[in-house]
Amino acid sequence: MATSSRRTQNTAASASEPKASKAAASTPASASAPASPPGSPNPSNASNPPVAHVPPLPALTLRQVQYFVALAHSRSFTQAAQALSVTQPALTAAIRQIEFLLGGRLFERSAHRLTLTEAGATILPLAERLLNAARGTFDDMTSTFTLQAQTVRIGFIPSVAARLLPVLGTLREAHPNVRFALSDLPNSELVAALARGEIDLGVGVRDDADEAGHAASADGFRCDDLFDDEIVLVARRDDPLASAASVTWAQLTERDLAVFVRGNVSDSLQRTGGSQNLRLEPKYRMEYTEPLYALVRSGLALAILPRLYTLHLHDPALVALEVTAPRVTRTVALMSLEGKERGPQVSACRDWVARHLAT
Repeated sequence: MATSSRRTQNTAASASEPKASKAAASTPASASAPASPPGSPNPSNASNPPVAHVPPLPALTLRQVQYFVALAHSRSFTQAAQALSVTQPALTAAIRQIEFLLGGRLFERSAHRLTLTEAGATILPLAERLLNAARGTFDDMTSTFTLQAQTVRIGFIPSVAARLLPVLGTLREAHPNVRFALSDLPNSELVAALARGEIDLGVGVRDDADEAGHAASADGFRCDDLFDDEIVLVARRDDPLASAASVTWAQLTERDLAVFVRGNVSDSLQRTGGSQNLRLEPKYRMEYTEPLYALVRSGLALAILPRLYTLHLHDPALVALEVTAPRVTRTVALMSLEGKERGPQVSACRDWVARHLAT
């Protein structure tokens, strides 16, 4: 009974303790420190600032992307594996992993054919652009330790070389650490190479389009117009038309005409002929300038070509004439992918070319 009485007294005493005492006993010692004014730094976090969250990269690797592109072009597991120096089972496993990560099939497989699915055909140019950007960036990283320079990849149509290359020469003199990788390409190939990320800048015709539908005026392309290039006629100096300062398109309907096999001059002739109800159909199509001029020297044809090609025409037997009614021009533009420039030297090169080449 005595023991029970003590327990009853202890319980009663505990129950009679003020609630404030319990709260004070459970409060950490640091809580008794004076509160910091609003907006002041918390001294306990001063040495440990919050770490920004870094989003994880996708599990897809560049090597897997390379496998996909190689297979998409060869359409053969055997040929792609040989080109990549891997075994065919390794390539097959990589393609299955890519399809798993992307969430769908990239290829349609049959006993005799391997074709891209609709999704695969859509992804292919994106994959090519990713690989080309990665290669260019890696080259820049390695050149940091070797040349201390960044290489700017520039494509241009052949006719602009005489105006573009001196501008690049002055850029190198002003900035010796800039390097160039230069490619002369037909306009349709230039625009396609730019879309794939193989080049950083392109100097070509803005309104041209290739068979694949690439167009320099399409969404995703940045185009800065540089100058207009007039379409002219090259004739023998003793030709009856050469006595006039200019000729009209109507005067050419009965003459044999020669143009370049590539480029947009043929399209310009068709558009001009259609708008004027004239028959302007080229009889000869040449790959290079010299055969085109040889046709004119021999009296077999008159040449229709951009004036840029005639800047260094120093043949006393030939003369370049303006063609009017109407005057036909093409717009030469500086092109790049919108928001895709690889670094400050590419941007500086673009600005330099635009400033020194535009007229």
